[in-house]
Amino acid sequence: MSKNIFVIHKNRGMLLEQILNKTIEYYNKNNIAFFAKKNLDIKFSKVFVDDRNKKLESSFISKKSTVDYYGIYKGKYITFEAKSTQENIFHFSNIKKHQHNHLKQIHFLGGIAFYIIFFKRHSKIFLINVDKLDYENSKSISIETAFKKGKLLDIDFPGIIDFVKFIE
Repeated sequence: MSKNIFVIHKNRGMLLEQILNKTIEYYNKNNIAFFAKKNLDIKFSKVFVDDRNKKLESSFISKKSTVDYYGIYKGKYITFEAKSTQENIFHFSNIKKHQHNHLKQIHFLGGIAFYIIFFKRHSKIFLINVDKLDYENSKSISIETAFKKGKLLDIDFPGIIDFVKFIE
């Protein structure tokens, strides 16, 4: 049973991440699969300390992040990047080259690597395998092409997108 829960106005930029986090929590809790969200490596360079308080004055990302999520399902290593667009197309300029190369390397080594792309205007979420995305020769992917090359993900009860059923 699918439900459309996209009519949320607060924290619109976080909707896909919230759904994915709820999905991986469900998978992990029910021993369906294990997934984790990769955190950014942040270094703190200046901290001001007085008698009562510590105050952060500056920090920076110490190294490039690879992708958003990683995990294991049925003995296979899986990694994926989550992206959103307000348009009818998703521009590849929103994917960092090192992220795409990381996904390609995982795929080459026998792991499973894909993108989850949310077309907000249409309330559609797709899983697109990295080898189906023509990152090197195209500048974008349209929603029409996403229907052809990807798998449409429905939101199922209890508010998850059951993407593991599409993992090959």
